[in-house]
Amino acid sequence: MRKLASTAVFLAAASLGFAETWTGKLVDAVCKVSSDAGASAVCAATPATHLFAIELSDTKVLSLDALGNEKAADAVKNIKKTNPRVIVTGSQEGLMVRVETIEVQ
Repeated sequence: MRKLASTAVFLAAASLGFAETWTGKLVDAVCKVSSDAGASAVCAATPATHLFAIELSDTKVLSLDALGNEKAADAVKNIKKTNPRVIVTGSQEGLMVRVETIEVQ
């Protein structure tokens, strides 16, 4: 029984280590996907944005999950910057990030 409990604690601690971090520009995901300009489109996130993504330095764009969209919307409301840079932590699933935290730089 003690072995089973220690294994469970180890697995729980190990699962916390799977979070990844991305740094990039917070952008309007709909603009990025629908823009004819593609990766070169500016598509800055604004308070009117509903679906957000993070554009990485290599121009790769990762969409945010529903919780990430809520956190990004709150962040954009409270900042006065255009083209905000962010640090996002979470886990990647394809081209989407399941967001744990968003920090505006």
